[in-house]
Amino acid sequence: MGRFSYYSPEAIGQLLKKERNVYFIGIGGVSMSSLAEISHNAGYKVAGSDRTPSAITSALENAGITVYKGHDAKNCEGYTVFVYNAAIHEDNPEYAYAKENGYPLIRRADYLGYAATFYKTSIGVAGTHGKSTSTAMLGEALNEAGLDPAVLNGAVMPKYGSPYKKGGKNCICFEACEYTDSFLSFYPTVAVVLNAEFDHADYFKTRERYIESFKKYINQSPCAVVNIDSDGAEKAAEGYTGRLITCAVKKPADVTAENLTFKDSFAGFDVTYKGSFYAHVSLSVGGMHNVYNALCCAAACIMIGADPEKCAYGISSFSGVARRFEYKFTYNGADVYDDYAHHPDEIKATLSVARQRVKGRLYVAFQPHTYTRTRDFYGDFLDSFKDCDEVIFCDIYAARETDTLGMSAQKLASDVPNGTYKGGFDEVAAYLKSVLEKDDGAVIMGAGDVVRIFAKF
Repeated sequence: MGRFSYYSPEAIGQLLKKERNVYFIGIGGVSMSSLAEISHNAGYKVAGSDRTPSAITSALENAGITVYKGHDAKNCEGYTVFVYNAAIHEDNPEYAYAKENGYPLIRRADYLGYAATFYKTSIGVAGTHGKSTSTAMLGEALNEAGLDPAVLNGAVMPKYGSPYKKGGKNCICFEACEYTDSFLSFYPTVAVVLNAEFDHADYFKTRERYIESFKKYINQSPCAVVNIDSDGAEKAAEGYTGRLITCAVKKPADVTAENLTFKDSFAGFDVTYKGSFYAHVSLSVGGMHNVYNALCCAAACIMIGADPEKCAYGISSFSGVARRFEYKFTYNGADVYDDYAHHPDEIKATLSVARQRVKGRLYVAFQPHTYTRTRDFYGDFLDSFKDCDEVIFCDIYAARETDTLGMSAQKLASDVPNGTYKGGFDEVAAYLKSVLEKDDGAVIMGAGDVVRIFAKF
């Protein structure tokens, strides 16, 4: 089968009953590495390759998985089932080897849908924002409740030093990404939707198409948790006939936050379920957006009947994942943070928290992610940086695109009132080092390779 073949979980299961081996092209990716470990733990013969060795590939090797540096057809000998991710193209020698020999080529998303069937309970966490944080938060809640869940995340969880927690055999929670409709391959027993605010305009084109995809995702599952304070998520849940638990702060809902207070951006509140007290939560991650994340996690715990107090303790003690307003170090008396935000709503949420934490001036080094996102949300980006004193724009991270839209970091810098452009990462780092003083703060922000700035301090 060719590149555009789609495999159901049942079809993959039937295939692997016979073959019992899986080769991962691009095994060093966050999701691919987790799937490789799950497959290895399930008893399959597993190997893979990646262009660059990393801490992730080293961890795979320590787990007993063969990892090749670079892509070469000779690596594939002895393997008859291949999994690839979106970064792998048809000219990849390993992809070409599989295709020439008639071996199945399975998309990463399809394979994740199959891996989820290893578990009695599977919880997919979807949404425009907050997926990685909420997946890890839910994992901690279920872990405290004694369910020992497997967790497959899109970000490294510091507690485990990995995006993957092995867990037991009964429960898994995983990040369900909507891009290219990937989450329509997952079929979780509980579908969680944190929000649906429109993104990935290069693929979905319109907000209506985006919401329709979330509607399909919800309707593929027998149970769903939906934050109805998100208009898009509420619309996606219209007409759903499965078991639904709604969450909200502003609207009447099944799960709500009562007696909500904040101290230094950290929220404390009572979780209620259908009007009755469920548990008290005191968050260790800041911002109103994490109140919603916590409510959805609590609702998922309610859905599967987990212990309220233990789940609340797990939610309260959760302290975040990598690259989500993650403290990195202090430079010249100023705290420096790392954040993955690349959508205007995410930027506002992060900077709202940062503004409450930083006593002095707040600087942001922001790398826009893709030309299409910059174009489609240009007006929103201009309004996203009001909570910082200065934003230094880095060159746009192209990812899968080429510059045909007339978008640039220089253009953004000229249109944002507190924006500047300093050049490459060397110049941005040099500028930050020259201005940061005691009690100031800096957030290095973006979904591309902006993290390279840290090495320049």
